[in-house]
Amino acid sequence: MKNSGTARIFLGLNAAFSLITGANLLFLPGFSAEILFLDTAGWQNLSLCILGAGLIVFVLDLTLMATDRFVAKGQVLLITAMDTGWVLASILLLAFGSQLFSGTGQAVIVAVAVFVAVFAIGQYLGARDIVVPLSQATVKSSGDKLLAKVSRTVNAPRNVVWKVMTDHPRYADVADNISKVEVVAGNGEGMQRRCYGPKGENWLETCDLFDEGHAFGFRIHTEADDYPYPISKLHGAWSVVPQENGSTFTIDIEATPKGNLLMRTLFKTAAKRQFKAVLADLADAWADRMEREARA
Repeated sequence: MKNSGTARIFLGLNAAFSLITGANLLFLPGFSAEILFLDTAGWQNLSLCILGAGLIVFVLDLTLMATDRFVAKGQVLLITAMDTGWVLASILLLAFGSQLFSGTGQAVIVAVAVFVAVFAIGQYLGARDIVVPLSQATVKSSGDKLLAKVSRTVNAPRNVVWKVMTDHPRYADVADNISKVEVVAGNGEGMQRRCYGPKGENWLETCDLFDEGHAFGFRIHTEADDYPYPISKLHGAWSVVPQENGSTFTIDIEATPKGNLLMRTLFKTAAKRQFKAVLADLADAWADRMEREARA
């Protein structure tokens, strides 16, 4: 999502604070109980350990969201609601159970609630700035494969969109992971182009789908000696359909990672977010060019 920076900053602060709090409760329950409670009891250590473990799990969710520039407004508001619940629970706890806590314990509960309230307010204000991106990207697993897709509607006629999509040398201008593209043979189906990475690594891609003005696809030769990604099979398809006030183009990527089950699982987990960002950035850059050329 765009304009998610403020929300992600407060999510990150929330994660750091929750980690410190949760670690103390989980690993130092006896020390925490002595500070919090007026009189010690057997149930306190177990209760604090459970609360600490819950906070650690909460930290994992917060960390994933804080590092995801596509975090959704609804996700942030859900965390905000949970933080609000913590603050309300703290108020009720002190209102009806203050006799259980020492003076220091009550002060700690208030201090934690204040910090949580600040995070909740910051997240809420940040969530208001989040807008749904125009380039809608999704990445999901299907068996051994990773399926990625991005669609974008642009204010440009289909012929302009098709012209930009099939301008292969200029593809390098919009793809962050490619520094140069050369058409080395053919035209249409069977055409081959060579792509170069930022460090000079290169590989061939063969067009195996071509429907003039509508769609084309490439099989990437991942068997190249210096192919930089741990992928055994990779295929991409690009298509465009006309709309009433422009066109919608779509990119579909199908990737099969290399390695054993563990390596494939780790790759798919790490690649999901990266693929989403790469495709969204590519679609944004392409859309900008298409609309500029339509206006020219």
